[in-house]
Amino acid sequence: MARLPDGDRRLLLACRFGHAWLPLLRHAVSIQAARAGLSGVRWDDFVLAVHEAAVNAVGHGGGRGELRLWRNGTMLCCQISDDGPGAEAGMPNGAHLPSLDGTEWRGLWLIRRLSDEIAITSGAEGTVLRVSFRLPG
Repeated sequence: MARLPDGDRRLLLACRFGHAWLPLLRHAVSIQAARAGLSGVRWDDFVLAVHEAAVNAVGHGGGRGELRLWRNGTMLCCQISDDGPGAEAGMPNGAHLPSLDGTEWRGLWLIRRLSDEIAITSGAEGTVLRVSFRLPG
């Protein structure tokens, strides 16, 4: 499982999860996002983006994942990693709306639209998706 980048020391939440834990994970993320200062639509967007990433980790990354949530200065960051086989070649980066006749990659598109910053790495050891949101003030 992936570690926090060097210098990020304000860890708010860290856990491993599977499908059965997704509702509890969403609740825990929502509490920490509010404590960090997100509210209203920004709070909703953060919780939804993280939830979509966690659902993708479970659905496409081997059935489980790991979440790390931290505050880095003026940003609230969340990293979701999995030990799955990695994304297939040609995976869209979420920059364009997927076709309306399918459901593949809609979560990634939504995460990209909601987040201030997003980074994705994927390979044989799994996938790591990091979302960051600017905090108010």
